[in-house]
Amino acid sequence: MDDWSKQFLDAFGNAVQDLTQQWSEDTERWLDTLTDQLASASDAFVQTTDHWAEQVQEAIDPEIDRIVGELNHAVEPFRASLNLQIDDVADQLNEILGPLVMGLSGIDQWFEEVSGPINSTVEPVLQNYPACVGCRNFYGQAHGGNTLVCAMHPFGPETEHHCPDWDSVWPQPPQP
Repeated sequence: MDDWSKQFLDAFGNAVQDLTQQWSEDTERWLDTLTDQLASASDAFVQTTDHWAEQVQEAIDPEIDRIVGELNHAVEPFRASLNLQIDDVADQLNEILGPLVMGLSGIDQWFEEVSGPINSTVEPVLQNYPACVGCRNFYGQAHGGNTLVCAMHPFGPETEHHCPDWDSVWPQPPQP
């Protein structure tokens, strides 16, 4: 009696296994077909959407160009007026600031003259040229590796603490 029940259970198990196998294959085939159809539909959808977008752009572009042209035409008088006003302001600034700028162009020479006493007082180092401190004639620039002290004494005065040609950079008060 065991034999026929075992055969029945084996047959039932095999039938269930075959049925499951069949369902699995059918489901896989169905999913593959569905995936292919969805891919095809999405490609068609993308193509249709691109086509619609091109049609919309072709329809809208001329209108946008027309609107931009009208805006440019409407703004042109304001732009021209603004440019004239800016040019007028620039001309007025040139009239006002022109003399100031011309006056300031000589400021470097004025500054050199004004700072001359300070430079001549500070530049001659006390250790090197103590007799030249505060002298209007001091030059102190190096040329070819040699320092030119002044025109009268190119290498400095003969005595260390006195120069016969020393002339003060500070203005002298008028003599009474």
